[in-house]
Amino acid sequence: MGDYNFNKRQCVFALKKLGFYLDNDRAGSHDKYAFPKNYLIPAGHRPFIMIPKHNELKVQHQIVKELRAVGGDDLVRKFMELL
Repeated sequence: MGDYNFNKRQCVFALKKLGFYLDNDRAGSHDKYAFPKNYLIPAGHRPFIMIPKHNELKVQHQIVKELRAVGGDDLVRKFMELL
C-alpha cells in the first residue's frame, strides 16, 4: 500500500499550502477539501478529497492515490515535501 506516515494536522497543513480549501456544506465525520481551480479534474473523479475529522489517519494511501489521480506524481511530491 505504501509507507506514508502523516496525521490529520500535517495533511491539512500540506493541502492548504497547495491551495486546497475547506468546502463543507454539512456536519459529518469527514471534512471535504476542494481542489484548487488550476487542476483539471478527470471525468468521473470527485472534485474534492475527504479527510476524516479524527486525528489518527488510516487512509494515507487513499489520500495520496486521489492526489496522484488529479495532479500526477508532481502534486504528490509537493504534498510530501510540505508534510
